[in-house]
Amino acid sequence: MTRVLLHLGLHKTGTTSVQKFLEDNRAAIEPATEVLLPDRTREISRWVWRFYQLGDPDVLQVIREDLQQQLAGLQLSGRDLVISDENLLGPMPRAEDSDPYPAAATLIGTYREAMQVLPEPLQLTVCLTTRTPQDWATSIHAHLARKIRAVRLTEDRDSFTARLTRNGFARTLAAIRAELPDLDLHVNEMETLIDQPFGLAQVFVDFLNLPDNRMLRPATHRHRSPAPGLIDRLIALNRSDLDEDALATAKQALLLDASEGAPAKEYQR
Repeated sequence: MTRVLLHLGLHKTGTTSVQKFLEDNRAAIEPATEVLLPDRTREISRWVWRFYQLGDPDVLQVIREDLQQQLAGLQLSGRDLVISDENLLGPMPRAEDSDPYPAAATLIGTYREAMQVLPEPLQLTVCLTTRTPQDWATSIHAHLARKIRAVRLTEDRDSFTARLTRNGFARTLAAIRAELPDLDLHVNEMETLIDQPFGLAQVFVDFLNLPDNRMLRPATHRHRSPAPGLIDRLIALNRSDLDEDALATAKQALLLDASEGAPAKEYQR
């Protein structure tokens, strides 16, 4: 049997932390499980963004074929497969739609079709992580506010989070369950996972079922949101009349100063 764990976010629910856990523990994991992280699924996620922009079913066919080609090239030899990339669910929500991931069910169905190229029998589990709606919305607002390029968020935190919380991920989960009723869907609360022995990575440890977990390095929390005061200053910069290059320079300087000398990461998406 080929077991597949498809981890699709949600955004801002510790996805970077668990992907770092998988990367740090490759030596222990890969004898039994192939691991595909965003560096290997980036081209597919770009097509996912294109599908959100165009809504063109032909793009879904490209996604299906590209994933089939990638999966067919894997040398599993009886190993399982873990795929973790939140961007395969769609762009980070911007509180513009009643459903933050309106194409989620369609995309998951497309991935499931593509996986038919894997050795049978196939057992697919789709994993989503959630967090309390207010914390989730606040973290997304902070992430979008600090982006150096591509996004120039000017909306204040309260109005953004109120709308995203109102149009929260419950709609996405309901749509997935309605459109894919036979899907093996696991939804885990971030707040519950944190208390587990391996923290946010506990879902992966349970799936891997390794003979000895003592060799695994624990997951550490990464990309914590900046303080609210810093977010307010970033929003003020976004509202300024600075051109894109000047804005990028000003935001990088502000983030560098706030981190006391640590280089500011340039978020491109």
